[in-house]
Amino acid sequence: MSLEYRKWLTFSTFVFIAGLLWFFFKYKEVYTQHVAVDILWVNVPDNVQLKDGLSYQLDVELTGNGFNLLKASYVAPQVELDFQKYVYKDNRYYFNPTSILGSLKNQLSYGYKVGYVSEELMTIEVDEFIAKKVKLQSVIKVTYQDNYLPITDPYFVPDSVVVTGNDSFIERLGSLKVNLGDLEIQDTLLIEQIDLSNQFPDIKIEPSTVDYIVKSAVMTEGSFMVPVNVVNNKEGFTVKVIPSEIEVVFNCRLQDYNEISETDFSTVIDYESLKEDYNLISTDVKVLNDKISSIRYTPQQIQILLMR
Repeated sequence: MSLEYRKWLTFSTFVFIAGLLWFFFKYKEVYTQHVAVDILWVNVPDNVQLKDGLSYQLDVELTGNGFNLLKASYVAPQVELDFQKYVYKDNRYYFNPTSILGSLKNQLSYGYKVGYVSEELMTIEVDEFIAKKVKLQSVIKVTYQDNYLPITDPYFVPDSVVVTGNDSFIERLGSLKVNLGDLEIQDTLLIEQIDLSNQFPDIKIEPSTVDYIVKSAVMTEGSFMVPVNVVNNKEGFTVKVIPSEIEVVFNCRLQDYNEISETDFSTVIDYESLKEDYNLISTDVKVLNDKISSIRYTPQQIQILLMR
């Protein structure tokens, strides 16, 4: 290595070290300068969507060491602001930067001291949609296995949701038809969680997740012969009922079977409704016990003869 090259290398090294020292001592000092701060909007209402491609920045006076301010010049600091708290509507949506000074100081306290913030009112460009509350309608096929039978109709919790999206579509929407495929019931309680946003990706739904609940019980079957009673026969005529009893077959939960008797069923015919000497009446059985889930009976019609 030549003497001339060694001199040049030594000089370059000293210049580089001096530059580093100058940079270090310069930027470790505290400075004040204006910095652009990016806004990240949170808690935006479902019926509002920020216009794509638009960003919002604040002109903020920050005090801090030179290294932090240099970084901020290339990568803008970011603050989260609550849309519903700081943005107000007056024909259009507006935001007053002076209202968030306290929040700025809290979020930028690490590394900076916040001074001046721009006082110029900002317009927030949004697309606004209508919101509507609609009922959930099940198109889910439920099949009960073994001796399981429903004790209530399957239902959603909650039974309604708030939807927002394309205005013309939402205006026409009467309900949301929810599908989950076929369900086979083999237990007394089934709770299926449904993500509505997967079924309806083009609209916003709140809440987006609901429960579909199916309640059932192990059922058993029993039967009674129930007498047919004719009431209001004030004239005292002889009335012949054919048949005088009907067979009622009922379903109930297994644990309720012993609490059901023939007095829990009633078939009553009003004499005053009989217009002819011979009457053919449709059978009507009233159930007087809420532990009975369903019934069937025979015959479906009763003959009434009046002996005047």
